[in-house]
Amino acid sequence: MARIWCGRLLTPDTILSPAVVETSDGLIREVREPEPGERHDLRLEGTVLPAYVDLQVNGMGSHSVADADPRALGAISEALLAAGVTAWLPTIVTCPEPDRIAALDAVAEARTARGRGARILGAHLEGPWISPARAGAHRVGWVCEPVAEVVERSLTRHEGLVRLVTFAPEVAGASDLLGEVLRAGAVASLGHTNADHAQASAAIAAGARMATHLFNAMRPPHHRDPGIVGAVLDDALVTASLICDGVHLHDVMVRLAFRAKGWERMALVSDAVATRPDGTLRADALAGSRSTLGEGVSNAVRAWVPLEQAAAAASLVPSRLLGVARGRAQPGSAADLVMVDDAARPVATVMDGALAWER
Repeated sequence: MARIWCGRLLTPDTILSPAVVETSDGLIREVREPEPGERHDLRLEGTVLPAYVDLQVNGMGSHSVADADPRALGAISEALLAAGVTAWLPTIVTCPEPDRIAALDAVAEARTARGRGARILGAHLEGPWISPARAGAHRVGWVCEPVAEVVERSLTRHEGLVRLVTFAPEVAGASDLLGEVLRAGAVASLGHTNADHAQASAAIAAGARMATHLFNAMRPPHHRDPGIVGAVLDDALVTASLICDGVHLHDVMVRLAFRAKGWERMALVSDAVATRPDGTLRADALAGSRSTLGEGVSNAVRAWVPLEQAAAAASLVPSRLLGVARGRAQPGSAADLVMVDDAARPVATVMDGALAWER
């Protein structure tokens, strides 16, 4: 058992200052006020939050999920600890089927290997069943309509591995695809889409529960044509993810999204990508982000989102979406924590009740 002293423990519904978090077997067993004279295994002097869960990571540094290399995935997992991330979904973007299968195999192997870094919870398929008109950085030549046997091969390659699928609800065959995604136990997310309001609303009614990087790579709203953005902001069933890297979205849009949806339906993601040796992105300026989820929380706070809400959008909300016991400083949740400085930047990361990284 480990006993962690926290200068200030912050969650959406709890503030303890100071607090003690007792852990064992990788889980939080008790959260309470300190007792006089008790000893602690670890002291975190600053503000402590539940560690982050990143639903969309394409790569980091020189390593890419598309490399289909378990060692590269392990390196990304270790690097994520410095962002306060202790769990993530390797994201496989639009690519030919053999490359997608190879990447899924690598994710499955890396998840089983369990190195020292952040846990791989499964895979996020971002395409190829998206709109060519809203492909963004995805290669249009690889975008395709869903074919039943192709979809099945990806979703059943490794049972339970695919946890999230981003698709465009207006493409031919999208309704059947949505059903297959739900039957596989994955979250269906609307993204890279030119869907109008009716098409998006119908997909949400049929079971889609997320929108991938709201505002980006989707039909923009108009006051007489709210489109998919209007449907997502208006419907409490669906969670919207945001890339808060200071580039993809203006601060005003970040604030408006949080106000419209409430933090309970906002999920911050990094959309992090690998870089070239010279430090530049592998594609154009909005082909993913060089920012981390830890920086995204800090950026959201800079945009005047309250820290407890921004942090919950990076921890509790994605955890709920995937149905995993994370993101809460309460008994039964993963004993993963992040300490942040006054600018909400990660200073130390705790995983399984032990210090895993510190600045």
